[in-house]
This record gives sequence, structure tokens and C-alpha cells, in this order.
Amino acid sequence: MKNLVTSFILFFFIPVCGQKSVNDSLKMYYQDSLIVNKNFKDGPISNKLTVKVINPCNSEKKRFDGAVTIISAAVKNKNYNDSIVYNYPYAQSGLINLKTNNISVYTVSKHQAVLIPFTYCGNWDNDTKVSYIVFYNRKNYLYHIKYYCGEDGKCKLNDNLNITLKGLPSTLRLKIIKDLQTKYNSSNNFQ
Repeated sequence: MKNLVTSFILFFFIPVCGQKSVNDSLKMYYQDSLIVNKNFKDGPISNKLTVKVINPCNSEKKRFDGAVTIISAAVKNKNYNDSIVYNYPYAQSGLINLKTNNISVYTVSKHQAVLIPFTYCGNWDNDTKVSYIVFYNRKNYLYHIKYYCGEDGKCKLNDNLNITLKGLPSTLRLKIIKDLQTKYNSSNNFQ
């Protein structure tokens, strides 16, 4: 299984970095993809953000689980590039749900912070989560924030954010905490 996952990563995400793709036999697991490109400036420097989800949630096709679901994100400019790949290990129970309008860029201490929140769809239970990919000051981060959603549809944080987000600068941590407290308080926000 580990070799299969590694092959998927190579097949789908190496082309983003400009290298050759691998064996076509893996295409049978590739059902759909979502690619988001966004440009932003960090001071005078132009940056390009590319986010790609392999086998994302797709309510129109009634596809909420699958063999694999992967998200990759890359930031690139003339002097620097950085990327991160996350293979969600429970694709059989749900797929990555990326809402493109939730991707945001903020200025924090004279640097641009890129926030890429995503949720998961599939078999619903009361425990769920929001994950964040963050690019800031030439570093990348990946966080999984736990929530509990009651039968009434209201959701509450079920995580100590000061501990979970401790690797972030305090100004950026406060921005993400505010987003988590205000944008994800209903089960509808996770769909």
C-alpha cells in the first residue's frame, strides 16, 4: 500500500514541479481533480500559488469516498519555491473538500501568509475536522483541528488551539483561531 501511495504522489504531483510523470497504469484511480491557481504579491515580488486535489469531494457526482485523495500546494516566485503534499489516509471514509473561495492571503508582520483550509466529506459522525495548509515566511505548516458537531447542527472546537498551532507566530495564530471560531460553527460549514 505504501508503494501505491508513493506512486500516486509521483504520478500526480511531480508534474507540478516540472518533472516527468510515471506509469499510466495508475490512471484508473484518477477520477477527478481540482486545480486552483492564485497570484499574489509579497512586497514587490510576485508569487504563484497552485493547489491541486486528486479525487476531491464531488456532490454533483455523488462521490464522497474513494481509493485515494491527495492535496498538494505550492508557492513559487523567481527566488523561492515551496510545496507540501498531504495524502489523506482515510479516503475510503471520505474525500478532501476544498472550497476555493476559502483560500486567503493576509499580510502578517510585513509578510504574506497563505491560508488553505479544507474539510472532509463522507461518512458523517459527530467528530470532524478542518485542516489548514499554511505558507508563511518561507515555511509551510499543516494542521488538523478537531471539532464536535452535535445533532442540532452546531459545531464546537474540540482542540486546544494554543497547543495545536504553537509553531505559528502569535499574530498569525490569532488570525487562524478567529477564522476557526467564526467560519466553522455549523455542520453546513463542513460540507
